[in-house]
Amino acid sequence: MEDKSVKDDNTLISVEGVSKKFCKLLKTGLYYGMVDVSKQALGLPLSTSLRPHEFWAVDNISFQVKAGEIISVIGANGSGKTTLMRLIAGIYQQDLGHIFIKEGLKVTPIFALNVGLKNEFTGLDNIKLKAAIYGMTAQELKEKLDFIIDFSELKDALQTPVGNYSSGMRARLSYATAIATEPNIFIIDEALAVGDSLFKTKCYEHLEEYVKDPDRAVLYVTNRIKKVMALAHRVLVLRKGQLIKDTNDPGSAMEYYIKDVLGDNISEELKEIKLMKVRYYEM
Repeated sequence: MEDKSVKDDNTLISVEGVSKKFCKLLKTGLYYGMVDVSKQALGLPLSTSLRPHEFWAVDNISFQVKAGEIISVIGANGSGKTTLMRLIAGIYQQDLGHIFIKEGLKVTPIFALNVGLKNEFTGLDNIKLKAAIYGMTAQELKEKLDFIIDFSELKDALQTPVGNYSSGMRARLSYATAIATEPNIFIIDEALAVGDSLFKTKCYEHLEEYVKDPDRAVLYVTNRIKKVMALAHRVLVLRKGQLIKDTNDPGSAMEYYIKDVLGDNISEELKEIKLMKVRYYEM
């Protein structure tokens, strides 16, 4: 990921023609990886075209993230949502294109709430561990500990081993620690799929206030329709690695996504019937 100033002060991230490829076969992928590392060591250019068994997980995607936005990223399984977020977070390196992030901004991603949690450690010990994973210093954690405890609502369980926590309690601990890092770009990949409704509502309300501060935005990966309708200012729809719709109308985005998932093998009449059922149950 390239960390450079973007042209517009209100633009936090600019994704320009970004592509990322993977290999379907493990051994072949390992071989390609060794070839690429060798080329890099020799200063040779890497292959930008697909080799046998490779595919584009993200294919020539461009968009910008503006300050104050909460953007939902949706698409069928395998559409490239998580890969795109990992590219923005700097976990993956793109094969083509550029990602420009406004200078000085902090990016905090949540991809799996249970990553880094140790069942035999207490809740308090795990807060310290997660804080270290997110790059917080001891002084920063000291200043934010009361916020984490209050936001997670786990004060009475801090001395309990996390192995005895419910999935919702784990979500509370991890989410509260992540948001305490006060990122400019907060990436949430289905991180609130578990937990009770009251805590989820608390998180959504907090996010709506959170992005009102300068130079903040949220990228939220989910296919849960009600969450998108309630929270998103803007929706990106992905299909097979490509960005097929970018709109400020969450309702139209969800209907477009559902029809796209249904495909072209059924009649328009049947599509409308299925969409009507989704509206009834989900929207």
